[in-house]
Amino acid sequence: MRRKEFFTALSVSAGTVMFAPFLVSCSKGSSVADPGTGGTPGGTVDFTLDLSLPANAALMTVGGSLVNNGIIIANTTSGYVALANLCTHQGSPVLYDSVNNRFNCSNTGSGHGSQYSLNGAVTAGPAPKALKLYNTSLAGTKLRVFA
Repeated sequence: MRRKEFFTALSVSAGTVMFAPFLVSCSKGSSVADPGTGGTPGGTVDFTLDLSLPANAALMTVGGSLVNNGIIIANTTSGYVALANLCTHQGSPVLYDSVNNRFNCSNTGSGHGSQYSLNGAVTAGPAPKALKLYNTSLAGTKLRVFA
């Protein structure tokens, strides 16, 4: 192989490696592989929130919510609910809608806007699958979220 051929091949290979991540585009049919691991290694989820701390004060009121460890926790009229915080369509964060008692994808652009029930089921697409639901257990002011 000549020197010029070598450098041409090298630059093409380097360009492919460097720009390959940008070649994948968002499309109407794309989805997030598995946003339900809560951002923890191996997908293990087991943590406790002390609701008496100011950082967790939102959970003391029905309708309040917060995100911790990649999981959205909400104080609903039915009790505490914990779901994976990323929409299964394209990975945008979900928000708790206390007025309608559901979770909404924060991406409201055209072709987006998925909605989820309190158990994580898709109630309005384009999300291809439900959000992962986690267990919750309240003991005094300690709220445990676990798989």
